[in-house]
Amino acid sequence: MAAWAFDSLWGIEMNSYNKYLRLEVIWKDEDMLELKVSVNNGRYSGITEVYDQKELLADFANRLLGFPKGEEILLHSAGEKNSYAYFEMRFYQLDPTGKIGVQITLEENVATKYRESEKDKLILELIVEPSAIDKFQKALIRLAEVEEGVAELIGIEQ
Repeated sequence: MAAWAFDSLWGIEMNSYNKYLRLEVIWKDEDMLELKVSVNNGRYSGITEVYDQKELLADFANRLLGFPKGEEILLHSAGEKNSYAYFEMRFYQLDPTGKIGVQITLEENVATKYRESEKDKLILELIVEPSAIDKFQKALIRLAEVEEGVAELIGIEQ
């Protein structure tokens, strides 16, 4: 679990890690989870809230077990692109040393058809070690099973 600090100037909690992807269940019913997705790669950061299905999240977590296994790319998305909110995480091996890239896409606050360009969008890359993937995979499984809590992927400091 990440270390958290309270910023008294802004009145918000802040993650003390510089580079992370964090999924937190903020609402649930029998069919859906609402996730607050926060990401920071040390230079850029963003937050969105998106609906996901626990079965799809658990399936992705199971496919993530032991990643990377070769040249594959693993992808999970929630929400709908160019709609109210969207989240995507794409995992891929960067090089033979074992470093893994995670491309994260966030979208929120889709404008009307008359103002399509006025939408909050962010695409960034987080670089992680295989051991961080293992911890994230276990946390994702737990999050999907109990439908609460946090799954956090910690990036490496370069």
